Order: sequence, then C-alpha cells, then structure tokens
Amino acid sequence: MLQKGLIQLYTGNSEQSNFAPFGLTLRAAGHNFRILIACFEPHDLMKSANVASSLLGQVEIDHSAIDWMEKRLRINKALDVFQKTRQRLLTGEFDIIILNGVIPLVNEGVIGFMDIDALMEEKPHNVELILSGPGASEDIIEKADLVTEMVVHSSTNISEKEIIHEDGGAIEVITGNGKGKTTYCLGKAVLMSCLGLRSRILQFIKSPKSYGEVKAIKRLPLLEIISMGEGFLDFDSNGIEKRHVDAANRAWEESVKEVFSEKYRLMVLDEIDNAIHYGLVNLERVRELLCMKPGNLNLLLSGRNAHPEVMEAATTVIEMKEIKHPFKKGVKARKGIEF
Repeated sequence: MLQKGLIQLYTGNSEQSNFAPFGLTLRAAGHNFRILIACFEPHDLMKSANVASSLLGQVEIDHSAIDWMEKRLRINKALDVFQKTRQRLLTGEFDIIILNGVIPLVNEGVIGFMDIDALMEEKPHNVELILSGPGASEDIIEKADLVTEMVVHSSTNISEKEIIHEDGGAIEVITGNGKGKTTYCLGKAVLMSCLGLRSRILQFIKSPKSYGEVKAIKRLPLLEIISMGEGFLDFDSNGIEKRHVDAANRAWEESVKEVFSEKYRLMVLDEIDNAIHYGLVNLERVRELLCMKPGNLNLLLSGRNAHPEVMEAATTVIEMKEIKHPFKKGVKARKGIEF
C-alpha cells in the first residue's frame, strides 16, 4: 500500500499513444500493488493489454468504454465506466487507478470538468490517480501533483499490423527532462511482447536491483530485462569514475551483440542517451548501429540530452517535458511508482 498517493497527469500535443501509464503498471505490479486501468481511447497495442493483465496479476483493465462503434452508445458507456471507476476509487480496493485517454472526453464535455475535479478531490490519500490524454486544461494541470507533456517532434507511424508481419522497424528516441521516459519504454515493451514479439530491455545506468519492473518482467515469457550500470553517475578528479565507464562499455558490447542476434523484435536501450551525453558511449558507433540494425527490429533509445545526430536518425522523436514534479516539493521516490 502507498503511504502517499499523488495525482499524475500525462498530456501533450499529439494523438500518439503515451505508454508511460502501462510501464508504471508493470513497475507497480512487481511490488504487488493493485491496479485498475479504465481505457477511454483506443490504441494500436490495445489487444495485448488484456494479455499483459492476465500474466501480471493484480491488474484489471476495463476496455468497455471503447467497444462501441455507434457514437451515442460509446458516450453513454464512457460515462458509465467513469462513474464506476469513481466509485471503485472511493472503496480503496486499488492502490493505483489509471484513466487512460480520459482528457479528450473532458475537453469534449462528455465528462464534465466538475466530475473530474470531484474525482481528484475525493481521491483517498493512499491511492495514486493517473490521468492521460492530449490537451489537458490549465485547471486540471493546476490540481495535479505531477505533469508531463509528451511532445512528438517527428513521427512515422507504424501500425500493429505492420509490426506483427515484420514490416515494421522503427527507431524511437524518447528524451526530455520530464518523468515518463523509461516507463514509456517499459509500457511499449510489455505490450509488444504480449503480442507475441520477443523483446528485451537493456539499461545502461541502472544497477541490478529488485526494482518493480525487474520483478514483474519475470512473469512475462517474451520480455527480458538486464541492468548493467552502476547506478547514479559518480565523478572524481578525472571525471566520471572508471567503474561507470567500464559498465557502459560492457552494456554497449551486449547491445551490439543482441541487436544483431536477430532474436528480438523490440529492444530498449534505456538511458543510452545519458551515456552518450557523458561520453560513456561513442556517438559514431551508435549512429552506425542505427544505420545497420536489422530491418524488422524496433529500437527504443531513452534518456535525457539525446544527441541531435541520434534524433536525426530516428523515425520518431518524443520529448517528455517536465511541467510539474513533486520532487521539487520534497516528495521522495516511492516504491512501486519510481522504482
């Protein structure tokens, strides 16, 4: 159980799906938190979310608000799902409640602002409430504790059908100073692996510890994670300590080997942007890798300070911009949410 639950908001300028709430779900499930996801907008990897729910346990997903083709029925069902979710929030049976894609319905007046405002006011203190969707109003931003704006600078959309039939092979760079970079990658890796596509996450900075995602991924047969870093970067009189340099070299060699093994359809190189920025990984070697990777491999590169040449090689560049962060108010990292 969370000692203190906050209100998180993921919004932005694009209709492109933000998979960060699904990544947070993975992390929380690893600590056996109870999660309810009410989906109000469809996304390409929706079918695999039900598979992920059954494998992870502790996760309940309600897709019933988007099962209706006729507009009037869809609106009525969305209202019904919202009210039921609100009631279940008040019972305290879940540690985390996610209203995925709810913001557009508020903007359209399908769900009244007073109703979403009441939801945020009524939230029990130990329940995390997560809202997502493009175009959040200033009033909602003001009430949230954490706000990340997802800005899609460039994108070549590859559909679920193209991914499954091996025609896909995107390079996504997820960067920025806001929360949600790693969780976006975790969420997309979970959903793609649950489509039946073998996936791997390799972390350049994080050290091998029992983070929530590490525990939960053991329940997913087609998803692997390996943390090869030494933790937060330490500096001495010569710059970054040698142990971090050595760890990054090992992680890079492992990355190259696995990219060209052709065992995986998706690979996440988590925090590699940070490693490039600090000179732990050679930029030119990364550019060569991006040019030569197998055509059907989807590659995600995350971390702050992505290099312009890496972004130029990408099919999609996503910036997670920090609008509000609770750390600035003294809220420390919480088990099941940040680790």
